[in-house]
Amino acid sequence: AEIVVLIPSVSKQRLDWLSARLEAAYLVGLALDAPGGEMIETETAEQLFATANILGVTLDRDGARTLIMTPKLTADQARVMRFVNLNHDTPQEHAADAWSTLLSRGDHSIRVVGKPKYAAGGDVDMFVSQAALRRDLQAYAGTILGLSLIISSLTAGLVFWSLNRMIIRPVSRLTHNMMAFEQNPEEAANVLRPSRRIDEIGVAERSLSALELRTQALLGERRRLAALGAGISKISHDLRNILASAQLMSDRLAKSEDPRVRKLSPRLISSLDRAIALSRDTLSYARMEPAALKLETVDLRGLVADIMDDAASMTVELQNLVDESLRVNADSTQLYRAIFNLVRNAVEALSPAEADGDANLRPGAKVQVSARRESDRVVIEIADNGPGIPEDARRHLFEPFKGSFKPGGSGLGVAIAHEIARAHGGELKLARNDGAGAVFELSLPVRRADQNAPAPPSGSRGSGAPRSFPP
Repeated sequence: AEIVVLIPSVSKQRLDWLSARLEAAYLVGLALDAPGGEMIETETAEQLFATANILGVTLDRDGARTLIMTPKLTADQARVMRFVNLNHDTPQEHAADAWSTLLSRGDHSIRVVGKPKYAAGGDVDMFVSQAALRRDLQAYAGTILGLSLIISSLTAGLVFWSLNRMIIRPVSRLTHNMMAFEQNPEEAANVLRPSRRIDEIGVAERSLSALELRTQALLGERRRLAALGAGISKISHDLRNILASAQLMSDRLAKSEDPRVRKLSPRLISSLDRAIALSRDTLSYARMEPAALKLETVDLRGLVADIMDDAASMTVELQNLVDESLRVNADSTQLYRAIFNLVRNAVEALSPAEADGDANLRPGAKVQVSARRESDRVVIEIADNGPGIPEDARRHLFEPFKGSFKPGGSGLGVAIAHEIARAHGGELKLARNDGAGAVFELSLPVRRADQNAPAPPSGSRGSGAPRSFPP
């Protein structure tokens, strides 16, 4: 910016200096051109040239041009190195000559022709010292640069102070607060107190403060839930043992010869089975941790076949419609668990609300498992022909202990399947729900890095290890 200002400024200063010398040369010419052709004294002429700061001037006398130079003219000054016509030179030429003079050396003469502003006659032809002009331009350029540096320094200081006060310090405050909150998020003093600013930094402060408050609330709730979960796990473990003993006793009652006892035994056994399943589901969910997935190429049809073998005791028609060539990259154990939970929930949906056990399944009850490839995802469908899921259950479908759509259910099966899908980078959703039944879609991404992995033998469960009945 200083260079942009300096170039035209130096050019104008040169033009002003030469114009001032023209005015002075005009007056010197009038003084030297004495009436009657008389010559003035040498000392007086020397004083006139020194005062006007010129080396010489050309006079018109009786139709002839006479050059009068200062008596103290040096050998270098006697050499004319440049001619300047102030009447015709362009601004670009003025700028080029100014910088040429500023960077020149020596003390040669410059011949200048121009018309003084207040002269009554024609042009004035004079000679000036290049060194004198250079000294004036250098002094002027130094002054301009000095002022520019002072102004730039003041501007830079003001900008730095403004940036430091308005941006750097607030951002540093945000950074230190985030670091302190990361070290101890439960300390109330580490929550940021937002300022009253209305700009973006003020919005960021208020958002961060609200986030930290929510985080502290969630951490407090997590501590309470952890303590509650530990207590529930212990109670569920003891309760399951008690229920197991009661189940053994109920098996004996089922063999009783008393007709009334034998009639009530199936209902009692079914109630105990549901209580044991609830305890088992609660323990399983409480112990579930976000462990690292062991991805492998899984034969999806074989995995579904294993699930249906384990679910063979359910008196419902199970159909495996998965294509034999379809493979999926997943943790076989977790995927087995997710699909089994969805199949079991579908079977439970086919039972009337008042039914006990599988004996009262509606006629034609059927659960189908199919799969298809869609672009970069594999979509697994679990469909049933039951009555569908009630509206109340749909609102909390993926929430533990809230999404059950059958009295006595825990709602953990779908919640666990949903978390397993998310852990794989996939999604579980209710694709259809009407009077013809419900359809769940479990979609998993295709990981290209694993596409060339060898597939396990058909009918295996991925890892080949035996798998117990999962909750």
